[in-house]
Amino acid sequence: MLDLFRILLVVFIAMHGAVHVIWFLAAWTPVSAGVKDGPWILPGNITIHSPLGRALGLLALAVVFVFIFAAIGLLLKQVWWAGWAEVGVFMSFGAVVPWLRQSPGSTAVTAIIANIVLMFLLALELSLDLIA
Repeated sequence: MLDLFRILLVVFIAMHGAVHVIWFLAAWTPVSAGVKDGPWILPGNITIHSPLGRALGLLALAVVFVFIFAAIGLLLKQVWWAGWAEVGVFMSFGAVVPWLRQSPGSTAVTAIIANIVLMFLLALELSLDLIA
């Protein structure tokens, strides 16, 4: 049963990481990826194409790699996978939350919910048993 849960968690982490490509593409390419070019949720007129918006786009790309790295670590039953997943969660919040108003449909909200679920799963003792 733990092996099935581990595989499902690997897929969940990898897919959650891959979704962050949306914000990178919106900031760095002409592809809109559905993210509008309006201001972020904080005060000021910062858009996804502004220098700060592009920096957050790079953060979103880094999140992709951090989550993929954590998923590979979990797949290979490495002890360090959970630490990388935790780092990815906090990076993900930083990359996604500013664009809540501009993100397509419920993409940003879904990413935030996925972060909360992942934080909950990491807090369970079961997550430590996955590498045993």
